Amino acid sequence: MLHHFRHHLHTDFLFGKDTEKQIGVELKRLGAKKVLIGHDSGKFLYETGLLQNVKGYLASEGIEVLELGGIQPNPRLSLVRKGIELCRKEGVDFLLAIGGGSAIDTCKAVGAGCCYDGDVWELTREDGVRRCTKALPLAVLLTYPAAGSESSKSAIVTNDQLPFKVKATINDPCIRPVIAFENPALTYTLPRYLTACGVCDMYVHILERYFSPVEVGCMDYLSEGMLRALLNFGPKVLEEPENYDYRAEIMWIGTIAHNNTVGLGRPNDWATHYLGHEMSALYDTPHAASLTIVGESWMKAVYKDHLSRFARYAREVFGIEEADEEKAALSGIAATKDFYKKMGLPTSFREGHVPTDQIEAMARQAVDLKGGRIGGMKRLTYEDCVEIYQNAAG
Repeated sequence: MLHHFRHHLHTDFLFGKDTEKQIGVELKRLGAKKVLIGHDSGKFLYETGLLQNVKGYLASEGIEVLELGGIQPNPRLSLVRKGIELCRKEGVDFLLAIGGGSAIDTCKAVGAGCCYDGDVWELTREDGVRRCTKALPLAVLLTYPAAGSESSKSAIVTNDQLPFKVKATINDPCIRPVIAFENPALTYTLPRYLTACGVCDMYVHILERYFSPVEVGCMDYLSEGMLRALLNFGPKVLEEPENYDYRAEIMWIGTIAHNNTVGLGRPNDWATHYLGHEMSALYDTPHAASLTIVGESWMKAVYKDHLSRFARYAREVFGIEEADEEKAALSGIAATKDFYKKMGLPTSFREGHVPTDQIEAMARQAVDLKGGRIGGMKRLTYEDCVEIYQNAAG
């Protein structure tokens, strides 16, 4: 049954070759006068001339430009606070993120913090009080398809100023980007590993919504189709990184995977993400790798409570022909692990070179941030989370 929902997806998408050339005209149309560009200061931006070109597109429309460089994976709260201070001091009225999820989430948090009277970290609190109600408008030039943050209502930041680093979410429709420029050709030079991480991140974004205790036909068929597409195009794009069609497929799937198109009207799970976030916060593990490390262990911890769901996943996504529900479910779990390995991502702490000395602390942090339990398919306790981590040790 499709439950009641409210969904306002107001991001304007410009998809295709050379769409970045329209940034100046479009941001001027949206009223931008002084823009802060957030980026990672990576070589790609300078060696290709992309950053300079974008600044030129803006300047040609009379738009003043400032920069917030040095954005890191698992974006840091310290840089977000620096960006807020800069925006307030200079009177910035528009933000432009160039990159992937880290750049976008940093700019989302900056935009929300600029419009909030208290400290931006308070916006991550989950006590039922809506604190994030306004944000500076944000544009995105997507160069790393993965997180889907270009049209999602979420921003994830790591508080690097605490003794035990914490990764938490600002979650409100007001931080959705107002416009996104997506040119698949800009992703040709992405390193193989980052491309693989992006594909697996998208895959898990869909699984978090697909593995729900509530079956909804249209959502299930959409999810299964997108998962099969990733199984098809993921390996192909690794072999032909400059194939525009493959890059385009991957880029658009990434956008759909996380703007909640396939998650509406039913509870989602998200336990894999909560477990992975603790690993990324503490050890700076790449986000997608943290998900693939705990993925199989999470599935094995919950599949018996939802055998038919996991059996359907195996049959519809991987084409597994097995009448026995449990055998089908286990085959689907094994096939998922094999896909992650085929993409070159780790499937255990050992493979990911992640220490196991903080398993209990990570499990405690994961559940405490969510009121004592996590997960939608099965409500996982602290003890459950410890076991999942331990079984993923390798």
